[in-house]
Amino acid sequence: MEFTELTPIKMRSNKYKKKKKKEFKIKIIIYFICVIISFFSGLLIGSKLLQKPKMRNIRNYNKILDIYNFTTYSQCLEDFILYCIFYDIDNGFYIDVGANDPNVITVTKAFYLNGWHGINIEPLPDMYKKLLNDRSRDINLNIGASEKEDTLSLFLHKEGSTVNKKIFNEKGETINITVYPLSKICKEYVPKNEEIQFCKIDVEGHEKSVLLGFDFENYRPKVFCIESTAPATYIPTHEEWEYILIRNGYAFGFAYNINRYYYDTKVDYLNGRFLNLENYVNIYKKIQKKK
Repeated sequence: MEFTELTPIKMRSNKYKKKKKKEFKIKIIIYFICVIISFFSGLLIGSKLLQKPKMRNIRNYNKILDIYNFTTYSQCLEDFILYCIFYDIDNGFYIDVGANDPNVITVTKAFYLNGWHGINIEPLPDMYKKLLNDRSRDINLNIGASEKEDTLSLFLHKEGSTVNKKIFNEKGETINITVYPLSKICKEYVPKNEEIQFCKIDVEGHEKSVLLGFDFENYRPKVFCIESTAPATYIPTHEEWEYILIRNGYAFGFAYNINRYYYDTKVDYLNGRFLNLENYVNIYKKIQKKK
């Protein structure tokens, strides 16, 4: 009996070998793709690690206090006093309640020109339009601040604007404004992990309501600058609202003209910044007289 070659078996063997080669090639290709992806991922991660981190609100220890070349834009040297406290802060953040004009009698212009930014709260429509034009880097809000969300009547007067008509005892124009608590404003507009360097409040007798609407637990400006006299007078009013700051961990630091300054006692270096403020103000006033 004769035997013939088992050709079908050889064919199956060849097909098996071809299949194995194909699988091997695919594995090689996948391997090299993984190697290339890993290589470029490593480069990307490495470049990010080598990059300098974005520094926000970081103290610049190379900066020195230069009171001789400071230009003030404020009414009562508020910007100069705050500069003496925060002269070594780069790219700081502020909240200005009652921002008014962005260029005239403004607390924040000097900081804005130096790279700072923040939130301007201004209920007067004409002043709000000026802020929109001049403060493109800021968050400008055409609202007021108060203890709770509400609609209030804002009485307009040549000495200022107030929600309390009895303050000026004169007839004038009245407009309706929407007010929100600062806690809600901060929650919506303060960037995550942003440090608030200072909060300035100038609201013509409405200071207590503004402070009652603040969330001191989650948002802590390092310094508060607050108008502390009755509108258009030098009659002190701080006893009406100062307790709110004290019970929330702030201490009185300095008083000049119509404003009082309070600092967060949890920030170590701040107490020392208030020690020489009176001397700096006196020197600066002499410089201004010579000019």
